[in-house]
Amino acid sequence: MEKPSGLRRVSGLVVAFAVLVACNMAGGLLSSFLHLPVPGPVVGILVLLGVLAALGKVPLLLRETAEFMIGHLNLFYIPAGVGVMAYAALVRQDWLPIVAALFGSTFLALIVGSLVFQWVARRTGRHMPDGEGS
Repeated sequence: MEKPSGLRRVSGLVVAFAVLVACNMAGGLLSSFLHLPVPGPVVGILVLLGVLAALGKVPLLLRETAEFMIGHLNLFYIPAGVGVMAYAALVRQDWLPIVAALFGSTFLALIVGSLVFQWVARRTGRHMPDGEGS
């Protein structure tokens, strides 16, 4: 499929971004109305996954929009940094539980990620080349 050009391409990227925002908002609404113990953006990602699974593919402009956003992911940390600065006194007061939560969650994510990787490797029959890993 050929890439659209000019105004058609820009309007397609805007629509693709609107789809991402709509999925995020839908996830927030679903999480709120159904009183789910899962954050709205996570539900929104699952909604997007369901839509993409139903389509059987990722539309080109949606893929390009997502790749652009991932390429500039560092910009999404600015609001979080401003929030930390705004609540510096609270962070200073509760630094120990915050640091413990950060290290604990990072360690847990590494363990779960490696276990899932090993499980998928066994299920798909793909193993590391000799000399790599354990």
